[in-house]
Amino acid sequence: MDKHKLRSRHLKQQFAVWDYKKAIERSSNNETATRDLLIEPFFNILGYDKMNHYMHEFALKISKGRVKKVDMVITINGKKPIMLVECKSAGNPLSEKNFKQLSDYFDLNPSSDIGILTNGVIYKFYCVNWDNERLNNKPFLVFNLNNFTDADLENIVQFDRAVFDINKIKDNANEVYFLDSFEDALFTTLYKPQQELIKLIYNNMGGKKVTADVRKRIYKLINSISLQEALDKIKQAELRDSKFGFVTTSDEIKTFEIIKTIIAMTSKISNDDLSRISYVDKKSVFNIITDNKARNVICQLKYTDNKNLITIDEQEYLLKDITVKEITKHKKSIISSAIKLL
Repeated sequence: MDKHKLRSRHLKQQFAVWDYKKAIERSSNNETATRDLLIEPFFNILGYDKMNHYMHEFALKISKGRVKKVDMVITINGKKPIMLVECKSAGNPLSEKNFKQLSDYFDLNPSSDIGILTNGVIYKFYCVNWDNERLNNKPFLVFNLNNFTDADLENIVQFDRAVFDINKIKDNANEVYFLDSFEDALFTTLYKPQQELIKLIYNNMGGKKVTADVRKRIYKLINSISLQEALDKIKQAELRDSKFGFVTTSDEIKTFEIIKTIIAMTSKISNDDLSRISYVDKKSVFNIITDNKARNVICQLKYTDNKNLITIDEQEYLLKDITVKEITKHKKSIISSAIKLL
């Protein structure tokens, strides 16, 4: 068994015996109690100890004679702080103002890579942007003590000190941010479209010169109704390509696209192999497969009124919702399964 799996097993055992619910009750609106009963035990479970790996009230220099103090910093191998932690009391919800405090610390200490905003119950993990080295304003990982699954535990194993690899963590974070940015960019492109998109649409209509009247007419036609009609046609085209005949839901299509994108972002699978990935809808289950062979299942999805399930290599996991962040929690297992079949 590799080290990652061993630490994953250890983590599950530690969370099983930690009475964090009692700790939450005792912390309430007291920030010191939150730190002592929740935040420090959380990082202790991840293999960090106060003597060697973290400290409180770490001073960051603003100017001569002036400093800002970070609630908590974490180091690896005694080096400079690699993670900065902004701590709040358990009874207070995390806010944009709290994130701004955390972000300001990174402006003063650009050598750090990970920011963590927590009230002891919810832990929001942020990473610096790959393009401007500022802290991204969206968490790439959220862990909630009041609502977590085995998949959530497996996802925070990457922060276990024994397997900590900052480059891998940053790669994982950037994949989440890339997928999120794509969805945001697609929305921005389609909502109130720019001239370039209108021109492309008109060219595909067989038109040549885009006049002011043509631009105005096409602009009005690009709306939720026309986009839904286009989406329905895309679904039917994908259905024909997959060579199977069931009506596929929007959640199934969304999951397929997210999973295919996750697979596409690993260097271990070539672009040519991506075309071999498709899906088969069997009404009760939705299988993502390779080579149009029903037995070559990368993963299986089951959607019901009460819950969403994903099965990878005979291991079944609960999906809280159909989002990039939730499905990306299973990235390692999905890629491993895909590699075996491609």
